[in-house]
Parts: sequence; structure tokens; C-alpha cells
Amino acid sequence: MRAQITSTEPFLSGDLQPPPDKSISHRGLLLALLAEGTSRLDNLSSALDVAATGSMVELFGASLETEGSVTLVESPGIAGLREPDGVLDLGNSGTGVRLGIGVATLVHGVSVFTGDDSLRRRPMGRVISPLQELGASIWGRGGDGMLPVAVRGGGLRSGVVHLRVASAQLKSALLFAALGVDGPVSIVEPTLSRPHTEELFALTEVGFDEDVEEQDGSHRVTVSGPTRPSPFSFRIPGDPSAAAFFVVAASCVPGAVLTVEDLYLGPTRAGFLEILAQMGADLVLGDGQVTVQGGSLEGSEIGGRIIPSLIDEIPILSVAAAMADGVTTIRDASELRVKETNRIETTAGFLRAFGVEVMTLPDGLVIHGGLRPGSLRGNRRRVMANLDHRIAMSAAVLGLLAGGVTEIDGVETVATSYPAFFSDLDRLSSATIHLDGAAKP
Repeated sequence: MRAQITSTEPFLSGDLQPPPDKSISHRGLLLALLAEGTSRLDNLSSALDVAATGSMVELFGASLETEGSVTLVESPGIAGLREPDGVLDLGNSGTGVRLGIGVATLVHGVSVFTGDDSLRRRPMGRVISPLQELGASIWGRGGDGMLPVAVRGGGLRSGVVHLRVASAQLKSALLFAALGVDGPVSIVEPTLSRPHTEELFALTEVGFDEDVEEQDGSHRVTVSGPTRPSPFSFRIPGDPSAAAFFVVAASCVPGAVLTVEDLYLGPTRAGFLEILAQMGADLVLGDGQVTVQGGSLEGSEIGGRIIPSLIDEIPILSVAAAMADGVTTIRDASELRVKETNRIETTAGFLRAFGVEVMTLPDGLVIHGGLRPGSLRGNRRRVMANLDHRIAMSAAVLGLLAGGVTEIDGVETVATSYPAFFSDLDRLSSATIHLDGAAKP
């Protein structure tokens, strides 16, 4: 699918209710699977990635029913999980497959995972190896553990696992697996990654301990099993990673005013707001709310311990960098190279389509800013999203801001995380949007 963004006088204003948080939705479904009884998830994400996780949950033995905005998950719990009678196809969902591999260690029998072409190119060894340290029987394809991956449940033992990078996906897979281990399992990260699984554990009577090492700042979380989660009720807040596209857009347009409501604002997800403030954005934060007024931005240095809290927002922060005065340097983000695409290269690629001077580094980017709202209104360019949803949405925002006509191929992937993105962009902005030649209503 192709999107065409036409922009002459860039502007953006209004109120945004972002979609439900995708990361929390995945974890909510999987924890509900592990809890015996009925759990209630209000405001579950409708993204295709989350739907794939829902299908996996059903193949493991739970039933899902929707009542209005509430998804009811009826599950036999850990003791009643069943061997899937088919291959678990997670589509494009890296979170779903990595967390699912951890859950599969609790299931008697063999579980086989696969995904779409993009997901089958992403290395799974980074989740397989830590689980194997605890005794898991897992087989992947090739040296990097590519999909398909097979997991034989059982056989895990207590231990301490040190993760090379802070990763909420890897940590969560290990935490789910730890629920079935007889004894303590500790996961040590170089810094705290998103704690959504721990936040949900607190709702389900799963005990855990956390420690921060004073000398190096590393973070340790320990679960002593075996333990059984209790069913729970939870409302999923708005997704800051989705809201970031519009917050950045509004920050770059003088006179723009945008208010985002019902937003998850935990510290491990608000890194992009900290960087925007560092760049000079006018932001006001309230209880689950962000209001931004547009203005001018300055280039910045982005790196270090803040990176895990904004790793998904780097493509859209690169748009802010392109619109800012001066140079922005992003470091310590090598994790981008194993996302849906090599996001260091694909981010540089779409920026160059707009004439932005950018240099790639092994772990980041150097971006020379200087674009102005509407400064490219007489130009036309084409961007390949490479079926990466964040690249597609970031390029669309830059198309709005820079002006002119922007054609983006491969935008169907946006539905994996933010199905209403183009509708929201059409409603809030001055751009004219066509999808596959048909004007947006």
C-alpha cells in the first residue's frame, strides 16, 4: 500500500487520544493466560501485533471474549496450558514471539514459532541463549536462532542471568519462564528497561524483589518460583510510542497546540519527552496528559542510559533533529539494527529522501538539521518504508512538516501498531492524505 502526503502550509492542532499501549497489551494477554480464572483487560490494543499474541494465547488453551471495550481472558492457568496443535504464527510481532518463547518453557510438549518474512530475518538468539542458561530446550534456525523456533517445555532451573543490553522483551520472557522454576531466578540488566511486566505482576500477587547496584547502576529483578498469578482486572493506558509522532510534529510547527490524553507516563517510556524538552520543546505534563506548543528546536546529544527509554522513538526523534537548528548526535543505540528493519540505515534512508545530511554510526546517527516547516513545498520525494511501521509513520510526519508531496510505499505495516494513524494525521493536520490513490475521508 502507498500513502501520498501533500503539504503546503504545515500545521497541526487538536486533542489526541492515542491507541492503547501495545507493549502493555502483549504482557496483559500473556499474564492473563498464566493466571487461572478470568482476567479483564479494558482498552486492549487493536493492533495486528497484539491480535497475533491473542491468537497465540488461545492456542495455549485460553479463551478470549470481547464485551464492549473489555476483553475477558478465561484460562486454565500455568498447570493447564496445552501444547499448541498448530504452528504459532506471530506475524510481524517481535514482542509477541520473544515473550511467547518464554511462556512456552512452561508448556508440556513442543511449541513451534514462526512469523512473516521480516520477523523470520530477526535474530532470536538473544532470547534463546538466556533461557538456555536456565536449562531451556530451544532450537532455532542458523547461528542466530532465526525463526522457526521450537521450544520443549520444562527443565528450567534457578540461576542468575546477566543481559548484555537492557531489553524489556528479554527480561519479560525470562520473568514469565521464572514462574515455573523451583527456586529463585534473577535477571540483571545494565540499566532498567520498561518494567511493564513487573507492574502487572504487582496486580497478580506474584512476588518479586528489585535491587539497583550503586556502583554501576545495573538493575536486578528476582522471582522465586514456582508461583501462580491470580486473575486480575486492568485498564490499558494510551501508548506513548504512538503519541510521539504527533508530539514531535506539533513541537516543530510554530503556533501548533496539541493535547494528548490518557497517556502512560512512566519514567521508562518518557525518555522522548525529556529529549524534546532538552531540544527546547514547550511541553506541559500532567496526570496522564501532555500539552505541546510548537516552536523551534535545537540539535542535541542523545545517548547513554536514556536510550532504553526511547529506543522505539528514535526514528521520530530523528525527524525532530532534521527540523532543528544544528547537529544532533545519537549514540549507544545499536539495538536499532535488530528491529523490524536495520533502523539506523532505514532512518538515514528516509531522511536523505528529504535532502537531510545524515551520517550513520555503528550505534547511531549524526543528523544535520535546518529544515523549516514548508521549506520543501515545491518538491516531491518517494520513501520505501520497508514494511517497518515506525519508518512509515516517521516519514509521513516529516512529509507533513517539510511540505511538498511525499509518497511512502509499504504503509500497510502501520496497522501492526497504530491502525488509526493516518486517520488521526488527517484529522489533526493540514496535510492531504491519499492511500492507494483514494482520498482519506
